Amino acid sequence: MRKWMQTWILPTLLYRLYFHCILLAGSVSFACNDMTPDQLTASVNCSSSPERHTRSYDYMEGGDVRIRKLFCRTQFYLKIDKKGKIKGTANPNCNYCILEIRTVAVGVVAIRGIESDYFLAMNKSGKLYGKKTCNEDCNFRELIEENNYNTYASAKWTHNGQQMFVALNQKGVTIRGKRTKKENKSSHFLPMAVS
Repeated sequence: MRKWMQTWILPTLLYRLYFHCILLAGSVSFACNDMTPDQLTASVNCSSSPERHTRSYDYMEGGDVRIRKLFCRTQFYLKIDKKGKIKGTANPNCNYCILEIRTVAVGVVAIRGIESDYFLAMNKSGKLYGKKTCNEDCNFRELIEENNYNTYASAKWTHNGQQMFVALNQKGVTIRGKRTKKENKSSHFLPMAVS
């Protein structure tokens, strides 16, 4: 009896599984017959799915200009005042906080205070200062970190092979690049759109 069940049930189960696979494939084929080629491609290709959101990095490819405020994780806005001094302010309505971030190369930006007309710059010792004319000291590597904050490291200067970052301490005072690290929250900025 057991041998008879094995010889009869096993082929029947395989036949049913095969039949269900054919029905499933046929129903998918039938459902896709009324789709246009573009819709069919979109249903197969997950990258073009409307549910998937990707972050645009187009502005990093050169020439783009963005008007932003840079909000540090230490709760200060980066400010370039009328004398070219760099510091932080807690006032979100300060006109000296409105910055023009211009892409100069892939991943490299120059930051200019719109009201003060000074560029953010870093010298060889890592000190931040304002400069009227843009040069290599004004170029910063903009990197989007895993926590969605940006870091800005001098594109020209390093200290003992380590990058030097734009940073504001807990009092809104700039930190010399030699004492900054990518992981420190004082180096993390959130670019905020100006309304």
